[in-house]
Amino acid sequence: MEILAIRAGQMLLILLLAFLIFGGLWFGLRFRRTMLLLGGKDVRDGQVADAVVLLSEEHPGSYLQGEPYYTFQVHVKPTRGRNFVTEVHVLREQLTRVPQAGDRVSVRYNYSGRKPTVVLNLDSIDSV
Repeated sequence: MEILAIRAGQMLLILLLAFLIFGGLWFGLRFRRTMLLLGGKDVRDGQVADAVVLLSEEHPGSYLQGEPYYTFQVHVKPTRGRNFVTEVHVLREQLTRVPQAGDRVSVRYNYSGRKPTVVLNLDSIDSV
């Protein structure tokens, strides 16, 4: 019986150490991600890239901040790094011209955390 008691105590110790190691790693990664998000750059300081509008969709019955809005699915082609596809929501009143699928637009993006934050350069929509 003593052998089983020692092994059970050792097993409990191993489980406790594993729990502490995984808990410490989880906390460390979450803390790092939180610090990146809090200390991340603003989108205004982000990088400019060209993008192609893949989908332009109006939401007439839905409201964002009390206003009708558009959803654009854009394929962003940065000068450095990998291309990526993301969605951008823009209020209708901010658009002078609504980009359609296939139009080229300029975007500003910033990687903060796991997902890039992308904003359309509204000034470039008329000129592109």
